[in-house]
Formats: sequence, structure tokens, C-alpha cells
Amino acid sequence: MTEHSKAVKAMIWGVVASFFLSSTFIINSLLAGSGGYWAWTAALRSLFLIPILGLVVFFAKQLQPLLTAIRQYPFIFIKWGTIGFGVLYTLLAVASLWSPGWMVAATFQINILAGMLLAPFIYPDHRRHIPRKALLLSVFIIFGVFVMQFDKMGELNSAGSVLLSFFIVLLGAVVWPLGNRKLLVDLEQKGLHLNALQRVLGMSIGCLPLLILISVIGFANAGLPSLTQCQASFYSALFSGFLGGVSFYQATQIVNKNPVALATIEATQVFEILFTLLGEMVLKGTPFPGFYGQMGLFIVLSGMVFHFWNTLNHSRNLSMRPLNVVN
Repeated sequence: MTEHSKAVKAMIWGVVASFFLSSTFIINSLLAGSGGYWAWTAALRSLFLIPILGLVVFFAKQLQPLLTAIRQYPFIFIKWGTIGFGVLYTLLAVASLWSPGWMVAATFQINILAGMLLAPFIYPDHRRHIPRKALLLSVFIIFGVFVMQFDKMGELNSAGSVLLSFFIVLLGAVVWPLGNRKLLVDLEQKGLHLNALQRVLGMSIGCLPLLILISVIGFANAGLPSLTQCQASFYSALFSGFLGGVSFYQATQIVNKNPVALATIEATQVFEILFTLLGEMVLKGTPFPGFYGQMGLFIVLSGMVFHFWNTLNHSRNLSMRPLNVVN
């Protein structure tokens, strides 16, 4: 498969992933509004995800290689599973206490920049280089994301709470690409070849110690979770964790050697804002954004069009010149 074909396939996977990943923000927002305790919201999603993925991987006859890899290098999965999954979903659950889902989703898009800016500290090869065009396009998209938020800032009750939520989500936006990219690098260095399903399940198993701790906190402060919260968390695990997470990891795995395409895949997550907004409009009656929201959305979509064009052009050049150095 040529680099151009890989890029097209990965971008399709990225958009599909953003559709399913947006369910996390919608469900967290609904649970926060209905009184669901944040610790159970954070823990139950991954606790439900493990048996769902476990069955899929088992019937695909891919469970044994994963368990062997975990026994050989348990610290890899514990470390990046805890950071990339456990810490991430805990932060998003806490942030949903103070901000609506669309704002959490919008702030989380800073991970588009975080992934590229972390590259020099993650990769030992050519992937350390930050692609300039992709970086500028991502900055342009992030600008559009913040313009979108101006439309509804005045409707929020507490500026202090919103600011706190912003910094919590900002941290989440850093640990998500850090955990994903570092796990890929560590697996490469150990010579372990795991597919997207195996990697997501491995990270979910790795964050079990943190999930147990969070569950204890939830039980001590709120008792057992309600049936409604369990059902919502199951849906989050199924749609966001399984379908969304696996789709995103599949997309990044396809182009993990191409930093320009990888930046575009991470940028496709901005579609989560649109999907989250549409979901909240249907489920919570959230009104469609006004002038600033529409302007920001136009900037974001324009940035993604140029991101796609840049990646396709770059990948086409790589296909014609296989030895070309990424720049």
C-alpha cells in the first residue's frame, strides 16, 4: 500500500473515530447534570471496556500474544495505560462538573498541538521533527476552536470554575497523545507487534490499579453507582472506548511512520466538537451556536480541509520518492 493510500485510509478512520469518541463528552455531560458521581464516571467506562474488548480479542485469537507481551513488559502497559487512559478519563469526568460537554470537547482539541510539540521528546528518529505546515494548520484550527467558545462564554455561571475546568482538560489533552505515542514507540523498541485492538485492551488492563483506587473513592463518597450511571458508562465504553478508541488507534498505527499524516489524524478529533454539539442539541436541547460559534466552526473546517490537502500532497510525494526525508 502506498503512503498516499495509507493517508486516505487513516483519515477516514480518524473521522469515524471522532464520531464515536464524541460520545464520551455527551455522556459525561449528561451524567454530571443528573448527579452521577465523577469517580464512577471515570472508572466504569474502562472497567466495562475491558470485558468488551477482551471478548473481541479472544474470539479473534489475539488474546494470548497480548497477555504474553503484558507478562514480559508489564510496566509499559501500566505506565502508559494509567497515563493515557486512567488519568485522561478521570480528568475529563472532573472537568464535566463545571463545563458543558461542547466546551470540554473544544478545549480537549489542544491535544492536536500537544502531540506534535511532544514529538522531539518522544521519538528517537526522523519523527522528532515537527512538520511546519501541519503545525501552522493546527494552530489555525485551535484558533477556530477558541473563537467557537466566545459564543457561549457569557452563559456560564462561574468564570473561575470554567478556568479550572480548562486547565484540567488541558492536562488531559497532553496525556492522551503522550500515552498513545509513547506506547507505540516502546512496543517498536521491544519488537512487539500489536494491533489497535490489542493496544487498547493492553492500556485498559494497565490502568486497572488506578481504576480500582478511583472506584474505592467513588464507593466511599457516593456508594454504589446507580443503574442509570452504569448503563451510560457501558454505552460510553462501547461507543467511545471500543469503537472510537480502536478506530483512532487503528488510524495512528497506519501512518505512525509519517509525522505529517499523524498530525492530521490527531487533528480529525476537532470533529468531536461538531458531533458533541449535535448530540447535546438532540439530547439536552442545546441551541445551535450564534455568530462566533459559526465563525469558529468555519475556521475549524477550513483548517481541516487544508490539513487533508497538505497530508495527501505530502504522502503522494513520499510515494513517488520513498527515500524522501520528511520536512
